[in-house]
Amino acid sequence: MTLFYQELYKLVTEGLAELQASQDAGKTPVNPVSEAHYISAWVTKAIKQHRYEHCMAKTLMQWQQQARSMGQHAQLRLLFENLAETYAGIMDDQHVAHTITDANFQAFCQQLEQQDWQVTTEYEINRKVKHHTDGQASLVVCCKKLDEAFDVVEGQSKKGLVKPLSIFIRGNTQALIDAAFANGLLLYKVTDYKSIVKYHGEYIIHPDNNGNHLPELPTRQQ
Repeated sequence: MTLFYQELYKLVTEGLAELQASQDAGKTPVNPVSEAHYISAWVTKAIKQHRYEHCMAKTLMQWQQQARSMGQHAQLRLLFENLAETYAGIMDDQHVAHTITDANFQAFCQQLEQQDWQVTTEYEINRKVKHHTDGQASLVVCCKKLDEAFDVVEGQSKKGLVKPLSIFIRGNTQALIDAAFANGLLLYKVTDYKSIVKYHGEYIIHPDNNGNHLPELPTRQQ
């Protein structure tokens, strides 16, 4: 079975490699306008040729629409580079994602607490609730869902993430995304604001970071 993250990584790395080859051959000038035109045409060709697995169809169509409506401002080359770097950071040399363990998640929570976030994981959330933070950045996770999400993974001594886990957040989203990535986690946005926890957005952590759409991207390291 083709995994979304592997096919996405394949797509963006091949797109970037073919752009570079075209530039090296003198066919595509090295400037933002020419690069944007190349990537746009490359995406359209990939769609017409059914070059990638069906799980990429929706993403490719979105990129095609962005390129047509925004031109170089769609910044698809930059997006390709960001995605390639992000996924490379959560995979091994064979392009297989590292298992997300309960240790990864605990380290993520501890890093947020060090950044003065209020982390709440001890209560069950089975209906819409209010969570008062007095303005402090907040991460809320249902204790029952957290316990169910992690189980012993075959061949490993630590518990791994076996079910998607929703987290509810209110605060600096980019800081949250960066802290997650620093601990091997990618976040997939459901909503920015309205969720079952009042005033909190909802994000999902998927087993093996294998969501079915683009993740939130961490800040690039210069």
